[in-house]
Amino acid sequence: MARFSLYEGTSGSKRKKRSNEEEDDLKKRTCEVEEENSESWENEEEESNEIGCEVEDFEEIEATGEDGVFLGGNTDGEFKFRIDPDILDCSICFEPLRLPIFECRNGHIACSYCCPKLLNKCHLCCEPIGSHRCLALEKVVESITSPCQYANYGCKAILSFAEKASHEEACSHAALFCPISNCTFSGSKSLLCTHTKRMHGNISKNFCYDQPFLVVLEKLQPLMVLLGEDSHFFLLLNNYEIFFPGNVLSVICMASDNTEYDFSCELKVKTRESSLRLRTSVEKVKKWNGVHPRKAFLVVPDGFDTTDARLRINVCINKSLSSEFPPKKRRVGGRPHP
Repeated sequence: MARFSLYEGTSGSKRKKRSNEEEDDLKKRTCEVEEENSESWENEEEESNEIGCEVEDFEEIEATGEDGVFLGGNTDGEFKFRIDPDILDCSICFEPLRLPIFECRNGHIACSYCCPKLLNKCHLCCEPIGSHRCLALEKVVESITSPCQYANYGCKAILSFAEKASHEEACSHAALFCPISNCTFSGSKSLLCTHTKRMHGNISKNFCYDQPFLVVLEKLQPLMVLLGEDSHFFLLLNNYEIFFPGNVLSVICMASDNTEYDFSCELKVKTRESSLRLRTSVEKVKKWNGVHPRKAFLVVPDGFDTTDARLRINVCINKSLSSEFPPKKRRVGGRPHP
């Protein structure tokens, strides 16, 4: 019985892109078909040597980035092939095929989601579709497993083909993008913090959670990077409004929505006579596209602090475990203990 596994490659995909910027920076997906047959693997290796393409192992071949070619085998005598992943997408909605998969008598495929929309008529030949299942393709789709595309950033999930896209969209290990203008760096949370300290240290500041700290901004300075003690990455955004003269301050966190922590913050600007304060939860984004939060912000009017042309902002950021991630039970004497 054949066993299939899906790995990243360079093939183009027609599928709807959930995040165009992320998919441009990351390798696109391909399929590998693995089948036990040690003798055939030896024959294929001999043929590969004859044409000057020696295959030593799977990783070496995978780096060639060619689609639809034989990839090699391992010590268990398995075959590995790379095929176009678009074959496993519905040709109507371009989403990954999910069971049940239907076909018309001419062999055209449609997913169970699209069949009712087409009134159970094939979109290519108008033959009836929706009653006959393509069992062979269903077995292939069921057999496919794949590591998350963010495995290099720490994700250990092994996913079915159908759940891969939704998992990667919310993966807590997803690549984050540097928010500094004209900087194209992307990487894991810890790599982004290291990059910021090294390349943008003049506009970054370390802080500890639950402890107030002072940030001084020029009135036209667009942002300050705040680096948490656990490498979480925050932006203190400053937008100077011309039509309503003043500064609009807000905070966002560069993280996946699926992170196990929630954050809140307090911003305070004060003078001897009065003070302005904002307490709010912190929005999470994977990539800041220049849009400032519209739900929660602090407006500091021009002339509020006449001492100089800079803003002195007292900031306090708090971290708490998300309600979607219940506390882990600690073990006492080998047994879980609340």
